[in-house]
Amino acid sequence: MMDEIRGLRLREGEVAIFWLGQNSYVIKTSGGTVFAIDPYLSRDKRYRYVHPEPPVKPEEFDVHYIFCTHDHLDHMDPASLPIIARTYPDTLFFGPCEVCKHLVELGIRKDRAKALEAEVPYSVGDVKVTAFYSAPPEETETTHFGYLFEVDEVKIYNMGDTYQSVVENPERILEPVIKERPDVAMLPIIGDTPERKPEDAFLLAKLIKPKVVIPSHYDCFKDRTIDPRKFTALFRDTPDIKPVVIPYKGVYIYRKS
Repeated sequence: MMDEIRGLRLREGEVAIFWLGQNSYVIKTSGGTVFAIDPYLSRDKRYRYVHPEPPVKPEEFDVHYIFCTHDHLDHMDPASLPIIARTYPDTLFFGPCEVCKHLVELGIRKDRAKALEAEVPYSVGDVKVTAFYSAPPEETETTHFGYLFEVDEVKIYNMGDTYQSVVENPERILEPVIKERPDVAMLPIIGDTPERKPEDAFLLAKLIKPKVVIPSHYDCFKDRTIDPRKFTALFRDTPDIKPVVIPYKGVYIYRKS
């Protein structure tokens, strides 16, 4: 898979989004920068997986930057990230403070783990990223970030994970994201809370109003997955938002209009 990513050539204004299951993504810019969101590449015997083999071996996961949304196993992989750091000494890691502290405890040098702050833009290479809370910080045991990436004049928002209280009062958390008007949004359609359902992500999508919405946070754990068509079917009467399902280990190329 990494050979496919490295070999892909993009035109200016194009961004490639690869999906590795759950909330794991690899994004490539037209300038050749490759970065990942929440790469979950290990397999823990405590869980039953939809795909028993990892999408990519961590020893082969050659990316410039890795962004972790929060310090949970399937978003900040403690087994794989140290292997990636040892194999690729130029890879840089980003996340909330708890993630960076955990990375250092795992043996990754402090100067390679950059803690991001909410609503403070940060630029690295040709990527601009701004972290936004995806769950109320006073309700979480560890900081939950979503990220807005700006590459090739395209805005891509990945929500990571969220709490059910956000669905009950979404503007409270999402107002700054709504103002940014992302072109693409990746939203969780099922996950850690049993109450979460595709209709929740549909509600969030209608508020954010991206041109393209991509379902995430499924097709990893057997007891926490769902058919994404239950999500895309909700958009039949919402022509301004295009739902896109990226196949497992597949790619979607967004072209700036």
